[in-house]
Amino acid sequence: MTDYSAQEANLDEFVDYFNARDLEAISELLDPEVSAPFFGGNGEESVMQGVGELVLAYPGIVTTRGELGDEPVVVAWIPGQQRVYQRMGYFRFTFTEEGEGVEDPSVIDGELKIEHIDYSDEIDDGSLLVEEPDPSDMAESESWQEWEEGVS
Repeated sequence: MTDYSAQEANLDEFVDYFNARDLEAISELLDPEVSAPFFGGNGEESVMQGVGELVLAYPGIVTTRGELGDEPVVVAWIPGQQRVYQRMGYFRFTFTEEGEGVEDPSVIDGELKIEHIDYSDEIDDGSLLVEEPDPSDMAESESWQEWEEGVS
């Protein structure tokens, strides 16, 4: 069984930064050569552009933590009808190897960097345990959406 404890703090930060729309902070979690086909390919700049495009396409998107078996994942949710979030999919992460040399630029101050991100929108077989987002978090994005649509 793999020990994922070293990755937990990194994923918590990813979720916090994503939900705060702090793209600069997300970028600091990534290895410069990160690969993420869902976000547009390879390299930090390309991946960050893809993250920005996802947020623009789905302004109400939020992320939470989850587990696929014993592996930690990040789950993406979009606002649905009747103030309920709908699961969009989940992200699996690969990190730089622990114990890589200090001379390795992908390990900064002993912190792991994200080197690969996979996305899946497939319905799981029940092995995906998720933390659902709080519907009260939806209120701000809903009010902006109504304002933009001209609803009084």
